[in-house]
Amino acid sequence: MAQIQKLEVVHEAKCCPDKLYRMLTRDASQLSKYIPNLVESVEITATREGEVCLGTGFVWKFMPVGGPTMISKEKITAVDNKNRSITYTVMEGDFMGDFNSFNFNLDITPKSGTTDGTSLVKWSVEYEKSNEDVAEPVGILKSIELMTTEMNLHLLKQA
Repeated sequence: MAQIQKLEVVHEAKCCPDKLYRMLTRDASQLSKYIPNLVESVEITATREGEVCLGTGFVWKFMPVGGPTMISKEKITAVDNKNRSITYTVMEGDFMGDFNSFNFNLDITPKSGTTDGTSLVKWSVEYEKSNEDVAEPVGILKSIELMTTEMNLHLLKQA
């Protein structure tokens, strides 16, 4: 029987944590304007009063590091907007043939002991491979890290 596995990356961001969280959630449809080398488009469905909530759907067209454009259809299965924490569960998509389940988790936490607004952005992926021959989704995690880095730089320029 396959096991749930987890990979994670923690990134330091100096931009406003609330702006970064909004850009990666509620305003994700704008990402293609700011990071077109990584995100072709994001469609968001079922928001409530402009906020993401349980059941909000996302259709991502993205370019993972070292790979072709992929599509991922996801929905929010856990959310805490106040603490900037969210879980996206992949329902369908190009890489789901290799995985029985796949979740993206995002947590943005202000870094303790700092006064400059620095945050720790933790992305993790939890997945169950369809078989032992499937490679770890390292390229997807690298793409997420690069997306976070580029959005941090973009938001710092706007400040």
